[in-house]
Amino acid sequence: MAKNFNEHVMAVFSANDTTYDAVSNLMTDVALGREIFDAETNRVITKTEANARILDFSRQILGITDIKDKKAVRRAIRDNGRAWYDIIEDTVDTVIDVNFKESDFFNALVDRKTIGYGDRQDFVIEDEDALFSIAKAGESHHDHILQRLRGRRTIPVETDLWVVKIGADINRYILGDVDWASWISNIGRSYVAMIQEETYAALGSAITSLPAQFKGTGTLDSTNKASFDGIVEAVSAANNGAEVVIMGTKSALSAISGMADVNWAAKDQRDSVMNTGNIGIYEGTTLVTIPNRFKDKSMTNYVFDTDKLYIIPVIGDAGKFIKMIDEGDTEIVEHMEKGELYVSDLQTYEVQRRLGFAVVLGRYFGYWDI
Repeated sequence: MAKNFNEHVMAVFSANDTTYDAVSNLMTDVALGREIFDAETNRVITKTEANARILDFSRQILGITDIKDKKAVRRAIRDNGRAWYDIIEDTVDTVIDVNFKESDFFNALVDRKTIGYGDRQDFVIEDEDALFSIAKAGESHHDHILQRLRGRRTIPVETDLWVVKIGADINRYILGDVDWASWISNIGRSYVAMIQEETYAALGSAITSLPAQFKGTGTLDSTNKASFDGIVEAVSAANNGAEVVIMGTKSALSAISGMADVNWAAKDQRDSVMNTGNIGIYEGTTLVTIPNRFKDKSMTNYVFDTDKLYIIPVIGDAGKFIKMIDEGDTEIVEHMEKGELYVSDLQTYEVQRRLGFAVVLGRYFGYWDI
């Protein structure tokens, strides 16, 4: 892939006897945990070696010779940071894409359409009587406006900027406090986490429109087993016999074991109880874990409810509730926030990507409040 860089960057490539493609491939492979084969030494290099090479190259691109000179480091990032961001943006694109594809939660609910600049930003919806909601990004997260769709419709989905702030992390990486793989992988996970929150909020808003036979509540034990199983069966039947999955946080899924005699389960199921807290498969129905995390540093409130379960039909991309437009082009930008008199200026960095969402609730799903 041809790239145009300034004389300083090209000189660094030349001094290291390498190219943009070689560096970009190394950065991507390390970030994704792939095996790295070094043709020059004819051997597979370790993750530690690969991370060290990327860090050394990054410092050369930035023009940093003494990482202990705080002022010099700050000026180097200021003067040469743009070229460095241009080099790593393609890697961030790939890592975000892979994180989307490897998220079970994302894959179960999100119909993703990646577009290029100027492409049409719409989906064709075939449902005869779908309940439609547009979930805007940016400042209006989780603001869902419901309307009815009658018959076949084409739905345009506008995109907005989604941002992950990485200011402090850049400095930690340059100083060697965090390795390349961890830092870049965290950016990908952060995007998936944001989309999980938006998707989860959409599910929450949809519950009120579900018919009574698709909703249940109570402790998951032998007393409520028939009711819970009835919802699983109803969701499948309402979606033409489709396979379903049960989604929830680890603690929510573990409650299902109260309805199953684990002693009679297959060995791999018993192992799953010990290793993950849930039985993996409930009477033929797959359990999908929603990775939970805390909302803030107080470590008191979770993002995802630990007492909610969702029974979701598996009916291909066309039937997924969340319609997502991804422009697929990541940009790293700098922001300088000027302080008042005697206050230091604060420089921050953001990873930006344009995404858009439409939530189409035309398929029945199930819900259980434990």
